Amino acid sequence: MPSRKPFIVSTKPTKQVVVSSLTKDATVRACIFDLIDNSIDAARNRIFKDLAENQSRNLPDSFEGFRISLQLNGSGLKIQDNCGGITVDDLRDMVLRFGRVSSHELGIGVFGVGLNRAIFKLGRTAHLKTDTGNQRAELVLNIEQYIADDDNWDLPAEEFESSGQIGTELEIRQPPEEISQEFADSNFAEKIRAEIGRRYGRFISKNLSINVNGVPVTAREVSMRENGPFPIENKFYRTPGGVDVYIKVGEHSEHRFSGENGYDREKNKQLTEEYGWTVYCNDRAIIVADTTRTTGWDTKFHSEFYGFVASVSFVAADPSKLPWLTTKTDVDLNNAAYKAALDDMRKFAERWRTFTDRYKKNRKAQSLAIPPAPQKRSEERAPHQTTEERTKSPTPSTKPATGKVGHNSLRYVLPEDISEHHCNDKFLEIVREAKSLDIGVHPYAGLALIRMLFEFSVTIYMIRVGKDAELKDFAMTKRSEKSGKAITSPNSFSPRLEEVLAYLQEHPETWGPLKANHVKTSINKLAKQSPLINGALHNPFQAVHRSLVFQIRDESLHALRHLIEQPFPTS
Repeated sequence: MPSRKPFIVSTKPTKQVVVSSLTKDATVRACIFDLIDNSIDAARNRIFKDLAENQSRNLPDSFEGFRISLQLNGSGLKIQDNCGGITVDDLRDMVLRFGRVSSHELGIGVFGVGLNRAIFKLGRTAHLKTDTGNQRAELVLNIEQYIADDDNWDLPAEEFESSGQIGTELEIRQPPEEISQEFADSNFAEKIRAEIGRRYGRFISKNLSINVNGVPVTAREVSMRENGPFPIENKFYRTPGGVDVYIKVGEHSEHRFSGENGYDREKNKQLTEEYGWTVYCNDRAIIVADTTRTTGWDTKFHSEFYGFVASVSFVAADPSKLPWLTTKTDVDLNNAAYKAALDDMRKFAERWRTFTDRYKKNRKAQSLAIPPAPQKRSEERAPHQTTEERTKSPTPSTKPATGKVGHNSLRYVLPEDISEHHCNDKFLEIVREAKSLDIGVHPYAGLALIRMLFEFSVTIYMIRVGKDAELKDFAMTKRSEKSGKAITSPNSFSPRLEEVLAYLQEHPETWGPLKANHVKTSINKLAKQSPLINGALHNPFQAVHRSLVFQIRDESLHALRHLIEQPFPTS
């Protein structure tokens, strides 16, 4: 019987292969951005550390007091911050581990390769100094010596007594010749400063200080035109995976349509590089002013889209769910949240096309110029509420949606956290209006909007579940019985509130067994209020106190939420 000698086959990679695969496709800019990402994550962690345990973690409203300084020259790169420092345990076990996934809540550093990639890409030596205010440590890395020793993957570091100055400094020296020439070029510093302004504009707008070679970086997020011919449109929803999606579409603030005062064809053309979609992940811009298939432009971007600017923002506590690739300069088209948003992005671009086509036809037929936007009237301020609070919309630069809003503190027809995923076109506009109309200031308009919203919500919901024809037949029968006359124009027929409510009362299976009992109460209460609603809206002498409008809103809110948010009856 032949003898057998077992042995082990090594699959241990060489450092050269690991480093090469890590840095091969990374640009110099992407490496610099990785270092800035790390500083911002440290700042956010420090902000969260100061929050009470029961406070929710949202994208911070302010980075006041945090500073990042970047120095570039032919000898290398130095980045300094006061954003939090690295603990000895993290430096020992996590920060430089290849591929160790980040655990930063709402972070922008996620893949665990950014610091390594920058160090190995940008130079031959690296010196890291960090201080948390309690612990101080230093690490020096000679990259050529490190790569040459495949048997030892550990790095020596030293711990010192804290200086009390919180922050981190990383100096990377002896860059490759081509990178050294870039760093020595003042034009490169100017370009990287402008790019940082675009990629990190939202952080800078929240008072994060970033400077390059001593010159402050200014935010370069493209602004949208207020009160222009094309109104700013918004949409918000949360995906099943827990990613909040915010879409905002409008006209470039400096763009003007032909026929308007200030129209300049050449100026509109010069703004071309700022048109298109910008994609954000946890406030970090991934792609900027994109007009390619990546953001849904299935046809070539041309002059009819001049002026179009839009953003889609993805927010998630777990950054691994966000649609970015490892370089964070492109999106993952297979990401579930991005695929959900892409359909809406195409629809918004098509709405812009429809608007511009209609506008051109109107001008050609009637030679009409767009009148100037009216001056805003001074509005009555709701009690205990600032103007900013009354007009606030769910912009991604503030906070992601959290839990459902309690009705006792809600002044609007709808709360902001209502998902708009299944809302489009006119219905989306009505839902957005409902989120901004203050019942306390406009009770009768609020009552009319509640009625319109309910009728529309039921109609759209029934279309989604394939029962729109059944509802229409039911409503036509009810109206014919009441009037004693047959419906002569069934194609233009629309169910009224009382007919919709009667259908829902007689067909509780519409909601599915888990929702039936909860929604039934809401429907029954609203049905009792239906005569009062009709009287208040049609009888010029019937007054309704705003407190009753709030009550009607509260009684209808449970059913409205289900109608607007749910794609199908749950079981």
